[in-house]
Amino acid sequence: MGFGRLGFGQVAGGPSAPAPAKKYAEVDEVTTARDRFGNQKAISSDMYFGRNDYDPTAQAEASNRLQQFRGATSISSNQYFGREEDDLDNAGLSSTSFNNDSLAGIEAAARDALTRVMANPDVQNAAESIRAGALKLGDYLAQMSEQR
Repeated sequence: MGFGRLGFGQVAGGPSAPAPAKKYAEVDEVTTARDRFGNQKAISSDMYFGRNDYDPTAQAEASNRLQQFRGATSISSNQYFGREEDDLDNAGLSSTSFNNDSLAGIEAAARDALTRVMANPDVQNAAESIRAGALKLGDYLAQMSEQR
């Protein structure tokens, strides 16, 4: 004695149709992505689809460059890009030469002048006074906003 299955409108319905036998089509395993990127930790969609700025040659060069620095505690951008280190004295650009027309000479002169200005105790005192004033102003404005 069991309850029969009730159909629409709460009336007994006929037996349900047998489910069709499930047939799965065998799919050939595609391994292109695995073959191309199998040993990489991550890939981008640009790498996968080969679009935009992805250049496999440039990626290989960058990877080789990084291998040169394995175990190094730090590297400079000049070392990474294979540029010569800036040695101002060997290039004839002492830090006090303001008459050199090259961009490196102007940069060195500006760096030297700025270092001397920032080392001046009066400039340091002025910077500290400005900082203290800014903090006081911030406190004052915070108090004003709390009172409203």
